[in-house]
Amino acid sequence: MEINYNQRWAQIKDNLRGKDAFVCSLAGNTRYLANSESPPGCPPSSTMNFVIIPSKGEPIGITSSLEEHRCRKESSIDDIRLWTHYPEIKSHGKTAKEVLKNTIKEKNIDNIYSDTKLSLGRGIKTKQSNFVNEMRAIKSPDELERINKAIKQSDKGQEFARNLVESGEGLTEREVRVEIDYFMGRNSVQENSFSTIIASGPNAAHSHHSNTNRTLEKGDPVICDFGVFWEGYCSDITRTYFVGGEGSDEMEKVYQIVLEANKKSIEALKIGKTGHDVDKAGRKFISEKGYGRNFVHGTGHGFGLEIHEFPSITYKSKVIVKNSMAVTIEPGIYLPGKGGVRIEDDVLVTQTKPKILTKAKKELY
Repeated sequence: MEINYNQRWAQIKDNLRGKDAFVCSLAGNTRYLANSESPPGCPPSSTMNFVIIPSKGEPIGITSSLEEHRCRKESSIDDIRLWTHYPEIKSHGKTAKEVLKNTIKEKNIDNIYSDTKLSLGRGIKTKQSNFVNEMRAIKSPDELERINKAIKQSDKGQEFARNLVESGEGLTEREVRVEIDYFMGRNSVQENSFSTIIASGPNAAHSHHSNTNRTLEKGDPVICDFGVFWEGYCSDITRTYFVGGEGSDEMEKVYQIVLEANKKSIEALKIGKTGHDVDKAGRKFISEKGYGRNFVHGTGHGFGLEIHEFPSITYKSKVIVKNSMAVTIEPGIYLPGKGGVRIEDDVLVTQTKPKILTKAKKELY
């Protein structure tokens, strides 16, 4: 299914509310409006510095000489303006900002929305707007098709990870990470959503962890957190496994509590609820079991073109859950010096009930 960029541009034009244009510079937004199927790379970025959606006429993209040829090949926008410092390269200016100023002057644009704080000098009114970020939260069928393909690959990766970890006594975290990344890479993914996290034993008490040469030991909990990009869209999934297939009584008890919290927050992910409501459903259960102090992060976040997108599913979140939002649900319990458990699913909001997109097994211990 092809991405309908015209529909995206039209939706922005319909919501300009008298402004002359919407100017985007955030990497996720410029990819959304011009070249969604290109992954963000590392560090995450975009081939375009700015995308201008004018109230009248066609969109305009601004890129550098470094990215010009790739940008022209991949972009859905025909009008590409170039900036460069190099005198032998024909361009529209020496900086992206200069090209932007020249372009809005040429198009008689003097009243704009922008996705970041933007100063364009005297006579140009700018107002920051989150409209495009919020628009991206509602996933279209062409986006969901790509997200599901990415999830399919990460589900396969988790099946591989489970077998590897449960029989992996003696392997290091870094060795496990390399094997998982290689397995997924062989399936033609574009790139990882982020650096694969393998946190074993007491390291699993770190909600975010940098992989080490620690050796996996029998009974260790091992958090495996990763995702992949497919046609520009990503997945994000976490499972926790035990080396040898069994953990300590305490850690297996914690596993069941996190699993139930995961289910409760998924059940709460309904149209009209707030992010706080969804977070509270799982957090309250964990607190009632005596581990409230050990759930140290929010319940989830949006994902798609980027690994972290609007909305945020946290204790203070006032965002209203809407149909076709795609978010993660990832409660966790972390016990310093002992280990931890996190179980994360990718979930789609629907008119009836939440749809769990990730299929990797989680009712394991």
